Amino acid sequence: MVVDVTVRQAEVGDASALAELNGFVQDFHRAHEPTVFKHPDPAEVAAWFAAELDATRVRIWVAATADGIVGYVSVLVETREEHLFCYLRPWWEVDQISVHPDWRRQGIARALLQAVAAEAEQAGVDRLLLSSWSFNAGAQEAWRHLGFEPQSTRFEVQPRRLAE
Repeated sequence: MVVDVTVRQAEVGDASALAELNGFVQDFHRAHEPTVFKHPDPAEVAAWFAAELDATRVRIWVAATADGIVGYVSVLVETREEHLFCYLRPWWEVDQISVHPDWRRQGIARALLQAVAAEAEQAGVDRLLLSSWSFNAGAQEAWRHLGFEPQSTRFEVQPRRLAE
């Protein structure tokens, strides 16, 4: 089911709504990786979003329905300069995406990512990247459903384990 949603660039006045939506994802991540993810103060998160909205390297879109803001996506504008081993490579990295739990599976994430894709194309960027923690199988399924394909695999080890 797709709902009537408007996607637009986020504004400073959206910072509190962004912080609330971020809390859902932060809580999920903290439940799975409590030694990595904190429980930040919502007011500090709202202030962080307000500052991010002024950054040239960050772009944020919100999805709004008649009930208010129900989702957001933030994107990092990245470029790797050409060098001996690689060509110039601009891309946009989906850094954060959140849809309010009551609005999931209704086309909100798709609408957000389509808005990002349209602006990326207009800016001459031909790649959107994102990463997902391995415990987040639901997100990985959603990304595949939306057309994302795995690009690389990142591994982790604690140094002491290699010394054993």
